[in-house]
Amino acid sequence: MYVVEFASAGVKDDAMNDGIEELASHLGTAERIVFITGAGMSTESGIPDFRSATGLYATGLNEDMFSIDSFTQDPARYYRHGRDFHRCLFQAKPNAGHQAIAALATDMGKDVVVVTQNIDTLHRDAGSPVVHALHGSIETCSCMRCGESTHVSLVERAIRNGIAPRHSACGGIYRPDIVLFGELLPVDVLAEAEQAIGAADLLVVVGTSLVVHPAAALPDSRGDGCILVMLNRTATHLDPEADLVLRGTVGDVLFRAVSGSPSAGHRATGHANEPPALRSGSVSA
Repeated sequence: MYVVEFASAGVKDDAMNDGIEELASHLGTAERIVFITGAGMSTESGIPDFRSATGLYATGLNEDMFSIDSFTQDPARYYRHGRDFHRCLFQAKPNAGHQAIAALATDMGKDVVVVTQNIDTLHRDAGSPVVHALHGSIETCSCMRCGESTHVSLVERAIRNGIAPRHSACGGIYRPDIVLFGELLPVDVLAEAEQAIGAADLLVVVGTSLVVHPAAALPDSRGDGCILVMLNRTATHLDPEADLVLRGTVGDVLFRAVSGSPSAGHRATGHANEPPALRSGSVSA
């Protein structure tokens, strides 16, 4: 196992560059790549994670707030206390990491599957063609009374104001089409994720503490010979099994690995060997 730790994206030492070069090499030679992404994937887009010192749970919210029992009993409470979180989700844009993963598939022709625990739509917004959203997404909402589905844009104003949105036809309250604590993951999505991981020759786990099951067990689906890379700000229980462990800023590391320029920060563009999506300057920090 090769472990590289660095304090920030601004630190460019030999060990850091070597680690990113190794990741770039794995990305270049792999035929079937799967990324498992968690909340740390989107923090650079302004969406808070859950368990860090500055995450949602540090603000007084807890798992009960995001449980199906709590939502069913008092949906207004969910929308009221979750207002700021939802606002972050609505205004977020893909960061350099999302763009780099998408570029592997769209610009470099790689077979890339994203398995995400996140409920934002940033991987798809960045252009990743295959995304398995384990916990659903905020893109749609369903009426709890009649079951009608609607795009979140039609009820976004109410949600932004912390108000439980209602279906005008039947008066039922809309709930986001996400998996809350106490609910099962969609069987088909989970099966597709396991199948993709089982077929992968490179598995990159990004920005997740791997404590929420069953998603935390997904890396165990990888086959013999599959290279495992961990990219996270903090250590996880899976690190000892990894071929490469990188602890640092997700967007910066992925951008530099995909662009083929380990020593360049993600704001630098114009390298001849960068994929078009990165070279065009479309990457946001």
